[in-house]
Amino acid sequence: MIRIATADDAAAVREIYRPAIEDSVISFETEIPTIEEIQGRIQRCLQSYPWLVYEDEQGVCGYAYAGPHHSRAAYRWTANVSVYVGPNAHRRGIASRLYSVLFAILRLQQVRKVTAGISVPNPASQAFHQALGFRQIGLYPQVGFKLGQWLDVSWWLLDLHEDQVDRPADFLSLPDIKHMLLGDLSHLGQ
Repeated sequence: MIRIATADDAAAVREIYRPAIEDSVISFETEIPTIEEIQGRIQRCLQSYPWLVYEDEQGVCGYAYAGPHHSRAAYRWTANVSVYVGPNAHRRGIASRLYSVLFAILRLQQVRKVTAGISVPNPASQAFHQALGFRQIGLYPQVGFKLGQWLDVSWWLLDLHEDQVDRPADFLSLPDIKHMLLGDLSHLGQ
């Protein structure tokens, strides 16, 4: 089941996110956020953008969310996206399904492009994003220092709409379309 996250998902989200902070350079965070901080992040995100969780019989095992690419108004048709899957849920297609539903919702919101920042080296994430149609558009060299090393961030872009328009439709916040997003959202990504 894929659904909109709630504050009650914060503990599960924290545990999924923990290895990306503790054991890797996937996240540039160095301290594990509290459950309250994760709750706040979810609630702030949902004011405008989707935060999704993937739930199976064992509970929440993955999540994906979007946020503004930049605070300037002209960027409102572009969103940054992230996806995380728990260590016991890898190689089950969960990340792809989460992104598929996330992108469908972003299309409803009139988002035209999504970006993803990937710390490098991270060949698995780079290959995953490339397989979904993202293309690498830039590299920020040595912008982060974690686990004793300087790290680059590669930036990837995906066009959610193939047509080029002279004037895009207005961006719709998540509350504007929430009536369309009840229950299991898995069908949206098909």
